Amino acid sequence: MRFTYFVPGWGVVLGIGVVIGITVFVYLRIARPLHPRYRFLLILLRITAASILLGCLLAPVIIEKKDITPPTHLSILVDTSRSMKLVDAPMSEMPISRLSQVNQLLFNVPGQFLQTLQNRFEVHLYPFNTRLQQSVLLAQKDDGLLPTFEAEGNLTDIGGAIREAAAAWKGQQTAGIVLITDGAHNSGQFPLETITALEVPIYPIGVGSVEPPKDIQIQRVNYTPIAYTDHESVIRVSVGQTGYTGKTTQLSLREVESNSLVDAVTFTFNAHQEVNAINARTQHVIELKITPQSEGNFQYSVTLPTLDGELTEANNQKTFSVKVVKAKLNVFYLEGRPRWDYTFLKRTLERDPDIEATCAILASNRSKRLPVDSVPNRLDGYYPQATPVSETPKFPETLAELSKYDVLILGDLGAEQLTQTQQRAILDFVETRGKPVIFLPSRNTLGVNGFGNTELAPLLPIDIPTRGCRVEDTEFTVQLTQSGAFHPMLQLHETQMAVRSQAQAGSGPDDRQLTTDNFLSNMPALPRFFSGFRLRGGATTLMDNGKGMPILVLQRAGLGKSLLIAAEGFYNWQFGVKTFKDKRYHAIYPRFWAQVLRWMATNTDDKNVYLTTDASTYAIGDTVKVTAYLYSETYQPQVGATVEIEVVPPDGDPFQINSSRSSVVGSQLGGESAKPGPSLTDDPEPTTDSHFTAQFVLLQKGKYRIRAIGRSGNLKLGEDQIDVYAHPQLAELENPQLNEDLLKQLAGQTGGAYFRMADAESVPENIANVQNPIFVDAERELWAHPLVLIAVVGLLGTEWFLRKRVGLT
Repeated sequence: MRFTYFVPGWGVVLGIGVVIGITVFVYLRIARPLHPRYRFLLILLRITAASILLGCLLAPVIIEKKDITPPTHLSILVDTSRSMKLVDAPMSEMPISRLSQVNQLLFNVPGQFLQTLQNRFEVHLYPFNTRLQQSVLLAQKDDGLLPTFEAEGNLTDIGGAIREAAAAWKGQQTAGIVLITDGAHNSGQFPLETITALEVPIYPIGVGSVEPPKDIQIQRVNYTPIAYTDHESVIRVSVGQTGYTGKTTQLSLREVESNSLVDAVTFTFNAHQEVNAINARTQHVIELKITPQSEGNFQYSVTLPTLDGELTEANNQKTFSVKVVKAKLNVFYLEGRPRWDYTFLKRTLERDPDIEATCAILASNRSKRLPVDSVPNRLDGYYPQATPVSETPKFPETLAELSKYDVLILGDLGAEQLTQTQQRAILDFVETRGKPVIFLPSRNTLGVNGFGNTELAPLLPIDIPTRGCRVEDTEFTVQLTQSGAFHPMLQLHETQMAVRSQAQAGSGPDDRQLTTDNFLSNMPALPRFFSGFRLRGGATTLMDNGKGMPILVLQRAGLGKSLLIAAEGFYNWQFGVKTFKDKRYHAIYPRFWAQVLRWMATNTDDKNVYLTTDASTYAIGDTVKVTAYLYSETYQPQVGATVEIEVVPPDGDPFQINSSRSSVVGSQLGGESAKPGPSLTDDPEPTTDSHFTAQFVLLQKGKYRIRAIGRSGNLKLGEDQIDVYAHPQLAELENPQLNEDLLKQLAGQTGGAYFRMADAESVPENIANVQNPIFVDAERELWAHPLVLIAVVGLLGTEWFLRKRVGLT
């Protein structure tokens, strides 16, 4: 014991002495005769009470040891992914799912599993699948309602759940983490080193059977997303199986819209096929074939029948989309002189299996008299391009001959190299027949004696000055303009689609613009461009030289389209990338020409609205990003226009939005009564007035039809539509057996212990007690204790009673 207010010892003695002196003095001066025993007793009572009050003035306290040991936390993580719904080979008469076993362990009162842990630790119960969910409020002893878990997650992220649970109680005493799962981690590489560094013991409880269940599965579908009419395309399907060796089945290919059978293959699962050592599945590759008859976007499904005793039929089907286009483009390329641009482009066209190219070089002095014995003279002014020489192609003389081609490319030709009949045929070819022409000019075409004063002048998207265009022999790197960044023929970088459980909202710069621009900025420089011309009304610049000078110019010409490349040296995109280590750059030049030719040859009369998605096939739960771009009749971006986007899900109940740069529309997904539906968000800060993005979540299996309608006031600008398909998320069914090796390794590396489900009741007694008692000195005040008051009142009351008894006042 000690006093709060320190007073020297002599001061205390003096105080007590004063109390004694005054008390003795008062009682000795009493004149009334008083028995010495009473006098002594009264003096003693008064001194004792006064001494107690004097001691209280010094605020005495007593020092005690107080236990402030914090509670020890224990987190229990329960896997609620779809694989936990599986029913393994029955070990008892009543087979139940994996998650039902977990519910019985946790919430079956007679087992007392949770109660035993709660008696020792502060228990926190978390469900997890793709991420750690909110902790579950545990029922108290008197509560009748007990929580139960349901399997609903499409993926399992064991590593992320452990990291989040450890972070929730970081800095506090933790006994460890009890992990109840089948070990089917399928969200990236398992972060074992990161988890070990947390220094938290993990006690996994393995649920399920280590033996792979009987199952067949369509694992992959390898196909070319572009198919051609009347041409056979091969679809390669990888089929895996466990437990059905020697079984014969049939793989069917159907067109989704009509449900018509396209192809079918009957095969037998043989033991000698490729075996994957990880999942013990035998894999077979089956080839199916399609031969489309018409153009368009088609969806196909490959299906396996359900076999006896099979684990699930959810992985017996996959759907994919194929765009069918015209089989081959007939392209005529007429050049005015031999040059490197002709050499590389001719080679690229001839190597493209989707293009039937006819290439010819016309001598520049064709109108003059050629030497009689010269080859060009014998070929009517054409350079030999074939063997034998007599088969060298020549440019058509009539519109009928020219019309069999889909695209016309005119190189560096002068006015005198084409006859009036040929020029009129080219003009009608574009303006009347609606075919495209691509100008790949140089000094001749854009010079004084070029096409500026010919019948082909209306087809050019520029006005050539009287003295011809200026030649700028300066190296430059092309850049996409605002119009070119979103133009379909200039999407030169094919984004690889990763797992889509982490889709992001389109609230930043468009990914396609960034990647395409980055690719082009790294491409080799071009040596020459032309200037001094004037763009015609309706012409759109898709590429420039970085300083505003047009390089790639597009315009509508009558019923057709015209494209001008006002530069030389594009062949350097093929030749100059040979030393690039990144092989993706090697494909830019052929891809550029393939997309330009295919888009120019496509009839886009009504395509003033262009609609795209970031993929054509998704898994349920993925987010679809929709991009709509509005063009005018001259392919200029539409300013001040709006887009209405409507999504028709498989159940036929559409969800529509009138695009607004500041609107955010979401589906009501909270609560059981809310109807599942997509949610769309217009980009609040679009890149241009005519660029719109929206997104929605796929919640149903089947085909989603997305339709966009562009409007300017009450005027309808055009519309476009696209179909996407959602299939079930099947990652949870790829390796559904208990991954016991992973769980044992996890327990061993973190200092925990692994338990099978049958031994789960012994988990509480095997969790180490890491509690370290903590005590602190605590002061307890004595002067304010009720007994002090009772003692003082008792002493003074006794004194008063005795005084009255002996007749004192």
